[in-house]
Amino acid sequence: MHLISSAARLAAALLFCAGLAVTVPRVGAAPPQLPEPFDVRAIDRHADACKDFFAYATGSYRAAHPIPAAYTEYGYIEQLVDRTRDIVRDIIVAAQRKPASIGSNAQKIGTLYASCMNTAAIERQGLTPIAAELARISAITDQAALIPELAHLHAIGVDAGFALNAVPDIYDSTRILAEFDQGGLGLPERDYYFRADADSRKLRRQYVSHVATLLRLSGDRRADLDAPAIVALETRLARASKTVADLREPQATYHPMSTRAAATLAPNAALPVYLADVDVHPARVNVAEPAFLRAFSGGLADTPLPVLKAYFRWRLLDTFAAMLPARFEREDFDFHGRILNGAQAQLPRWKLCVNETNVLLPEAVGEAYVARAFAPPAKRIALDMTQRIKDAYRTEMAALTWLTPTTKRIAIAKLDAMKLKIGYPSVWRSYAGYAVTPNSYFANVARGQAFERRYELAKIGRPVNRAEWLMSPQTVNAYNDTQRNEIVVPAAQLQRPFYDPAGDDAANLAATGGGTIGHEMTHGFDDEGHKFDASGNLRNWWTPRDLANFNARAHCVIAQFDRTIATGTIHYQGRLVSGEAIADLGGVIIAYRALETARAGKPADRSAGFTPEQRYFLAFAQSWSEEIRPEAARTEALTDPHPLPRDRVNQTVANIPAWYAAFGCAKPRAPVCAIW
Repeated sequence: MHLISSAARLAAALLFCAGLAVTVPRVGAAPPQLPEPFDVRAIDRHADACKDFFAYATGSYRAAHPIPAAYTEYGYIEQLVDRTRDIVRDIIVAAQRKPASIGSNAQKIGTLYASCMNTAAIERQGLTPIAAELARISAITDQAALIPELAHLHAIGVDAGFALNAVPDIYDSTRILAEFDQGGLGLPERDYYFRADADSRKLRRQYVSHVATLLRLSGDRRADLDAPAIVALETRLARASKTVADLREPQATYHPMSTRAAATLAPNAALPVYLADVDVHPARVNVAEPAFLRAFSGGLADTPLPVLKAYFRWRLLDTFAAMLPARFEREDFDFHGRILNGAQAQLPRWKLCVNETNVLLPEAVGEAYVARAFAPPAKRIALDMTQRIKDAYRTEMAALTWLTPTTKRIAIAKLDAMKLKIGYPSVWRSYAGYAVTPNSYFANVARGQAFERRYELAKIGRPVNRAEWLMSPQTVNAYNDTQRNEIVVPAAQLQRPFYDPAGDDAANLAATGGGTIGHEMTHGFDDEGHKFDASGNLRNWWTPRDLANFNARAHCVIAQFDRTIATGTIHYQGRLVSGEAIADLGGVIIAYRALETARAGKPADRSAGFTPEQRYFLAFAQSWSEEIRPEAARTEALTDPHPLPRDRVNQTVANIPAWYAAFGCAKPRAPVCAIW
């Protein structure tokens, strides 16, 4: 349940994965000024605000900021990501310059980054760093050896076959379960394997070629035979996988059972052996997708051993291609960056290395980032705005006429219990046990992923750590954790162009109050979040009448996006994007209520020629200033629960009567959706 729209950025929020192919800036140089939350220069006055508000509010900005070669999309978010990455690079370089004791955070940060930047050593070492891993797979001589190897691959961060995760029990949010999940696919999601249109068929051919190329680069002489067999195996697994829309239904992935029952469900997967190898010993597990686990077990039984070994090699290479010599990195970028998302150039090496340092040492870097870029007064000011939004939400809920008093009281109690985490955690995570050495970038990444894996699996059977953050402070994003009933807004998000403590209140309330804080609060009451109570447990706290009312209102949003074309001929999947669309709508409405409260009794003003109400909606639209490549738009439309920026704006304001009034637009004949 994240704020940011891109599937790539959503999947790698900590990676800072957008970037410019530009000259490396001088360390410590003053960064360029970012736009204000409301920027009159961004407006395209030739566009019709009533027909395409996104074009009107952002057109001039987007025309002046074309997508750089290494971006798949570009706008306000990427500008802030780049600014934040510059700060992190300064922190890393400072860590390298100062003497640091072995094992300290500073040593780990500096050494990890340096091992990534040492491309000469990476080229000189060739396949030597990964040779032992390839040899382990080659040494498999029978089916019985497959599961111990799979456990090892999972331990170093390789997504192959199924997945084992530590997750809160949806009916008891204080308890962490071991959960078997679907996984092991190289394409973005299951329907990529089955769509029959020409573009999808072409993409599958390109995928087979990509698999073959990476295998061939690793020395596989059977690559041309192995690649189609691997994709056939993945297709079999995909057929048993749930769609991205189906995965949004919590009850559909809840099948708790004894470990023995799970082993019976998938007899060839040798789950007791696997669990022993990963040192997890639960009496009960949740099997999120039983059909998938059965399909994986069946695949182990009747797929030739050489194909299974080739599949393991492929998943290993796909995971670590970016840590190997340039020929692997180029091939990885060619498929994932260029073909899937339309990027025209690779990121500069230093940006890739900052990204990976953030991924593997997020809070070690984050602690230094907060000291550098987020002073205590900034946190206090942001908390004040967050409380204003929460107060407005409470007032709005109390005034709703479609909720009965019983349900309304419970909803307000859930809102009151919602925890607000702003800026950075109160306790920083330790990275003791993660050794970072200058010898091998691949080894550093493998050890880092193994360290993270142990950290996650160690949670199983333990109480939920309520103080934990799932994003680092230097992440440009935000999230709602429904089972902790909390919203989390990292420090990096609380900056221009989304927030300016000295700026216009109307603009701040729109870009941060509605677009971030109110958005995340509304996730607690969207078509998925409304199923959980104040303690984060799945429980129906609705009267039958109220639930029917809510479902009808949510269906209005689903139908609205089902009708909407995302890109080309691809329509949105309403069930997939409904949660984010409801959160957008609720956040903007609630923050607008906060603006009305703040302006009560005050004279009207027309700063920069616009009323506060107009500046509010313009700032909301400008917070989604973004151009996106066609390939990335297609990928996002098919996989991402967030609508594309244009529709996050236009479809949201189309449901808000105050927007029509602010710009003198005629109300549409189509029904206006309203929930919160």
